[in-house]
Amino acid sequence: MLGDMRGTQDRPWPSARPVRLSEVSRLKPLVRASAMQDPREFYDELQREWGEVAPVDLEPGVPAWLVMGQRLVYDVMRNEHLFATDPRTWNGHARGGLPATSGLRPVLTSQERFAANYTDGALRQRLREPLDDAFEQLSEGITAAKVRSFCNLLIDRFEDRGRADLMLEYASVIPFLVIADMIGFDPEDGQRLFDLTRRVAGGGTDAAPAVVEVDRLLGDLVAVRRRVPQRDLASSLAAHPNMRDDVEVAHTLLIVAYSGNLTLTAWVAQTLLLTLTDSRFSGRLHGGRIDLDNAMDEVLWRSTPTINTLPRFARQDIVLDGKHIAAGDPLVLAIHAANTDPRMDTGDPWDHVGSRAHVSFGTGPHACPAPRTARVIARIAVETILRRLDVVLRIPASEVTWDQTLWIRQPVRLPVTFPPPMVSA
Repeated sequence: MLGDMRGTQDRPWPSARPVRLSEVSRLKPLVRASAMQDPREFYDELQREWGEVAPVDLEPGVPAWLVMGQRLVYDVMRNEHLFATDPRTWNGHARGGLPATSGLRPVLTSQERFAANYTDGALRQRLREPLDDAFEQLSEGITAAKVRSFCNLLIDRFEDRGRADLMLEYASVIPFLVIADMIGFDPEDGQRLFDLTRRVAGGGTDAAPAVVEVDRLLGDLVAVRRRVPQRDLASSLAAHPNMRDDVEVAHTLLIVAYSGNLTLTAWVAQTLLLTLTDSRFSGRLHGGRIDLDNAMDEVLWRSTPTINTLPRFARQDIVLDGKHIAAGDPLVLAIHAANTDPRMDTGDPWDHVGSRAHVSFGTGPHACPAPRTARVIARIAVETILRRLDVVLRIPASEVTWDQTLWIRQPVRLPVTFPPPMVSA
């Protein structure tokens, strides 16, 4: 597929000149995909018209290229020489940038961010190594014990009711409790961090101020941990020789807080939803024909939590899938589209059992730094609720609504009922 990525100076124009992003009008809003019952319909519609790379609107007046084919998504992920992650590369800055009310300001910022997922090359390598080392030093046993404790504590709060919203009261709470503790926050500051990262993810006029507040919150924590180290990520990063100041540590911790909270919430929620609505899935799970890890991977294949990646940016003019990608054009990688690429899919959802060849954790220099830790947290969260309660979804699967966001796919609510515990005489 990389053979289709060529500098414009090396490739003569075909008779039909490759289309440029600036020439396309009336674009489909990308946010539509996450809110659909089946996002594949959105991608199929785009691919019929455009092929594997299509123009979309991130928000009105902010166009981007959407990359949908699995092989092409892999190629872009692996090639940081052609595609940068630093949002200062965006060519929209030269055209005046974004309005103050834009929810994309944290994503397409003109400010330098000192974290591995916003940098490339030698700087990315220097900033990524401390993050990898910090997760390597985490005790999986301690993490697992804390997750179980948090899960049981939350279930204790609603089990006597016989009903709950597992999205609001469980799936969205477990990740922030665990990650806040992992980073080094007490529960109160952890709740504040959780609320702020939700504001960032949701976009809107308060997204950019939320980033400023998160930076302050994390900066204060790093300053404390330099004086009084603990067994947490903030202390590990602050002590790492690659980290040159507190700003780099705080920006790196923000990646953990932001990505961890959002993706884990969606992964737990979608696994629970699939278990409650797909009889074949739950039958195989409870019948022992598929273990929980394989069930969780099936969710990543069918309806990955990270529906689209944050943008990459072309470093030079290139032609990709017959489109003219100008230097600085943003490219969003459609992870859901890649995982459900019809050319890679037989149509039997169970063919994926045992396979982790999905793109959900990424690949190349910007792959997820902690897929194993994420799996431990999500697996314990799912197995604990299924072990303790016999939950039944209160609404038909067709009535489940989905959050309308650019980057994450998750249900808005998971209302369930279950028999309350028996009270002994």
